[in-house]
Amino acid sequence: MINIAIRKVLNDYVAFIDCFKHQFSPEMEEFEQRSRRNRSGHIGGFNYQFHGAGCRLEKDGIVCEFDFMPTNEYPIKFSLWGMKEFILTNKGYGIDKLEESELHEVLYPLVEDGTLVKLVLGGVVWEVYQI
Repeated sequence: MINIAIRKVLNDYVAFIDCFKHQFSPEMEEFEQRSRRNRSGHIGGFNYQFHGAGCRLEKDGIVCEFDFMPTNEYPIKFSLWGMKEFILTNKGYGIDKLEESELHEVLYPLVEDGTLVKLVLGGVVWEVYQI
């Protein structure tokens, strides 16, 4: 079992994305329009690349993957793989190895308490977390 303060990691993850979004475009509607036109680039220390419904951010060696579609009341969506990349590339956490099953285990209580919500599309519950 990994020893990680998952709520702090989640807060760091959201803050990382919010910092980028604020620099790219603080308004969500404008953000979505700009992300269709400016598929990749550099802004405020971030390298970004939009792909499909997702975005890959890199800053100071930290990699952050997130999805922002389909649009619903949860603006940030991520997979276990995306969160794993964020943790492993953030040297401040001191984690060199992480299994997705371990990450699922520490995220599950956050789903149970409503901090995170699983994505449901067409009646199917996906392994995508929303916040």
